[in-house]
Amino acid sequence: MNTLISILLSIINNTLADNTTREIAVQMLKAYPELESIKASQIAERSFCNTSTVNRFCKSIGFQSFLDLKSFMMSSHSVRQAQLKHHLDLSDDKRILNNISVLCNGGFDEKGFVEHCRAFNETVFKAPHAIVVGAVYPEALTFHYMEDMIEMGKCIYNAPIARQLNVPNEETDTAVILISFTGRLIRYCASEFNTICEKYPHAIVMTADKDLISSTSPEKVFPLPFNGDDEANNAAFIEIMRYLKYDYYVRYYKG
Repeated sequence: MNTLISILLSIINNTLADNTTREIAVQMLKAYPELESIKASQIAERSFCNTSTVNRFCKSIGFQSFLDLKSFMMSSHSVRQAQLKHHLDLSDDKRILNNISVLCNGGFDEKGFVEHCRAFNETVFKAPHAIVVGAVYPEALTFHYMEDMIEMGKCIYNAPIARQLNVPNEETDTAVILISFTGRLIRYCASEFNTICEKYPHAIVMTADKDLISSTSPEKVFPLPFNGDDEANNAAFIEIMRYLKYDYYVRYYKG
């Protein structure tokens, strides 16, 4: 685990307002692929602050300066990439699919699931970056997935935790991943949900709610192959994110 990426994701997730601290963390993650050449002044410009503020941010999370942070991230990146490649090369896609089937307690349409995974990853791959929005606990289960996707060069981070669905001011070509296992959050925040789908054409709804699945356009929905939100389904969701990560690695990153 890259502890710095974890820290930046935690700051983004736990900052309720669009403030400078959150923006610096976002811009650092967006700049991750170019970190070797990026300067503190560029992060500052993108975060609408000054270089001193960026350096103070770095000190607040345990580094002496932006250069110190950059050096750490660059060295840990090569180690983390090697670990990620090792783990994913050893992954068995059939075993992951079998785990999902067992955890979903039967009725798992493997062929349909794989097709939805490929469509999901194609959308994420084509987008400049992606943001995860939704119910608090399901969103938290995506944390390790986001870390590894960032290591693979695709910036994915989450919206700050709030009572309602909210996407910070992002470009309209951002892939927005909306998660609600039961659909309750989306029904409760129907107006916000409709606004997000209208503004972001590449929104993907991950849900097990049959009514929401049937009422959402096919290219926008990722049907989760379980019902409810018990512990087995939470475990199934982790395996689903694992399969999505593996499929992305094989199709878009491994080369």
